[in-house]
Amino acid sequence: MAAELDDLKGMWLDLKARVDQLAEERRHYLEFFEQSAEAYVVTDAQGTIVDANGAAVDVLQRRRRLLAGTPIAALVALERRTEFRSRLQRLVAREPGAPRRFSTVFEAPELRTEVGVSLRLIDREGVVSGVCWLLQPVQ
Repeated sequence: MAAELDDLKGMWLDLKARVDQLAEERRHYLEFFEQSAEAYVVTDAQGTIVDANGAAVDVLQRRRRLLAGTPIAALVALERRTEFRSRLQRLVAREPGAPRRFSTVFEAPELRTEVGVSLRLIDREGVVSGVCWLLQPVQ
């Protein structure tokens, strides 16, 4: 019985070390995400914002706490919204020829910003679980 307890204790210590390592890696990547000069937004597959870094907050001209849970399409200028949603649906459905790069207009209360958008699907075991958006204001 003592040998089994020692084995369990060893497995527990190994598992704890791995969890600590993963937590440190996660912290490192979140720090990289937040401090990036590039504007990144992460949404679920339906386009609801999960996270946005500081640069994206600047581009979208919204408070961070108001972005999470907001459909990204709701930030697009009304006249471009239908096209925007269509592009997202085609991409998530992995439709051939669905554009991964395009431009659109994001609208804040007193500001309209034309933005180049580059998309990357987040794939979990063959299923699209989210989308990573790179936003680049057009000069």
